[in-house]
Parts: sequence; structure tokens; C-alpha cells
Amino acid sequence: MSAGPLSVALFSNQFPDPAGHGLKRYARELFGELVRRDGLTVTPVAAWSGMSAADLARLKDDTDLRLVPLGRRLTPLVWSFLDAAPLERWLPERTDVVHATALGYPVATRRPFVVTIHDLGPLTHPGFFRNSRPWVMARALAQAVRQAAAVICVSRATAEEVRTHVGPAIEGRLRVVREGVAPRFFEAPDSACLEGLPLPPGEVPFLLAAGRISPRKNIQGILSALALLARDLPHHLVLTGASGWDMEVLAPALANPRLEGRVHFLGHVTDTQLRALYGRAAVYLHPSLYEGFGLTVLEAMAAGAPVITSDRSSLPEVAGTAGRLVDPEDPEALAASIREICTDPALAARMSAAGRRHAAGFCWADCARAVHEIYREVAHG
Repeated sequence: MSAGPLSVALFSNQFPDPAGHGLKRYARELFGELVRRDGLTVTPVAAWSGMSAADLARLKDDTDLRLVPLGRRLTPLVWSFLDAAPLERWLPERTDVVHATALGYPVATRRPFVVTIHDLGPLTHPGFFRNSRPWVMARALAQAVRQAAAVICVSRATAEEVRTHVGPAIEGRLRVVREGVAPRFFEAPDSACLEGLPLPPGEVPFLLAAGRISPRKNIQGILSALALLARDLPHHLVLTGASGWDMEVLAPALANPRLEGRVHFLGHVTDTQLRALYGRAAVYLHPSLYEGFGLTVLEAMAAGAPVITSDRSSLPEVAGTAGRLVDPEDPEALAASIREICTDPALAARMSAAGRRHAAGFCWADCARAVHEIYREVAHG
């Protein structure tokens, strides 16, 4: 390796994604901290972008984003089946390390390779990922096992899932590096950003759940719990995130007369709006059936919302003792926890304070520091 700063190509098709999901958050936040570190230059790379021409031009100016000229359709085919046209070929500068920030499809490279695995859901829990292409992830995982110098897992649960699925071939290369919480989620929000959203009327309190609506997010369990509480609590339910393939399954639950007028779908919201919603929510609900990390749990805690989440997969290690853990398949247990927090202001205040303290222990700067050290390790062999 030549002298000078370490040069890293950060491959992420979510980086220029206009919608803004969890994988985009990871790529953007990690990039933002990595570029602040001495002795390191980072160039984001993607195969395509769905952004408008103007927004994409601004992003390129701000981040030096490069797009692989093969495009959205050809890139995965050439890389997956031919292992040709390596990523670094399209970059004018020296590339010391290539880092794929998610396990999407194989990335052709002849440089030391690092990949982040958020979860193996399409392979291990295919029922929760109907619209995924598990064979593509399987090929990407096979490349990681064969070629990656280091495999970053965002939680101990994900690392154990990878270890169990792959076996001893991956041992010694797994690195657990937790995600972080951006400082803006700790800041007091401007509630004016919520104007125009279809929120509950007036001062009606609400419960909040965020994320793409899909079976693993267990929105059906939340609706069942809310129906049990409808006569006891005035709270409505606010849901943010794009509609997924679970919407038709929710129809019977939404038809329950007890829930009439009490469920509000906001669709995609901005980070600023999400932060304000966290701050106004009586409780943030995340009784997911499966998660590789569960970043919204920490973001909600940072904003001061008491959190009820699942006792499964990565969520106990992410929530720690600051969140209330429940069996996500037990609506009565979920309802009991919601009732207790919503009727006990002192408990809600204690959970809010504990959550903010807990979330403060997760920062993107620490994540970037650990990832930078991994780059050094693999670049120098």
C-alpha cells in the first residue's frame, strides 16, 4: 500500500436513496463521521440513484459521490456472475479498502474487502421478507465468506446469526460494531414541522410506531393491543413509514369498531418530523418479531419517549434496561405495559430519563472509530 492517507470506497446503493430507510441512515451517518477522521479519505460509491437530478448533483458536490457507470440493472449481473469490472476501476484515485455497507449483492473488487451485515433475515426468516431475493443475499454472503477480510455485524445477535448460518469459515473475521444515535435526536424539536400531518386532533395523546409496514414490524400486534385498551385509554396510534406488503393483512384489525378514527398513517416523514413525533409520543412501540439492530428504539429514547420493545433478536441488547421488553406475540402483555406507562406519569418520566441516558452511550463517532481501525487492520494485512 502506498504512503499517505488511507483511501476507502464506501459502496452503498442506499446512500443516494431519496426515501431514507435504515440502511441509508447507516451509510450516511457512518460516512459523516469517517470523513472527520485524520488519515482517512472516504468516497461514497453507488450503482444508481433514484434522486432528482438537482438533488443528486448537490449530493455529489457535498460528498464526492461516484456512480458506477454500469447502472442499476447491469452492475449486479456483471458483479454477481462475472466478478468483472471491479469497483475501484471506476475511481480515479487509489483505493486501499472497499467497504460494502450492506449485504446486497456481490461487489467485484481486487482490494481488501469489508462488508457490514445488518441481518440475514431473507435467509433465516424468509416469511418476513416476501419481496426480497434471498438467492442474491446468499451470493453476497458467499462472497463475504470467501473474500472479506473483515465482516462487521451491527449487533451481537447478528454476529451469532451469521456464525450459526455460516459455521467456522467466518470465525475470526467477525467484528461487532454498534450503530449510533445522531446528536440531533437529543435536541428539542420544533413542533411546527408537524403542521399539515394527519395527526390526532387537538391534544389527544398518541402512541407511535415507525418503520416500513411489514409482517416483522408486528403492526397487527400493536393494533390488537390498542383494541384491548380502547375503552381504558384515549390514546390514538400514529404510524410512520412506507406501506409494505402487510397492508392487506391489517385490514381486519383496522375494521375493528374500537379502532375507528384512532389509527393515523403518516407515510414517509422527514428526520425533523420523526424527531418531533418521538418527542410528543406517550410511548414508542417497537414490538418487532425480528431485527438486526433496531435503531429507532435508540432514536426514540434520545428524544425522550418511553419505549416498549420486543424481547427477541437484537432488541434486548439495544434497549438494555431502559426499555420495557415484552413478548411481541402476546397482545395482552403489550397492552398491559402500555396501560401501565400511560397511566403512571412518574414511571413514564423515569423511563424517559433512563432512555436518554442509555441512548447517549451509542454514538456514530464511536462506530466510525471502530470501523476506521478495521480499515487499518485489513489494509495493512
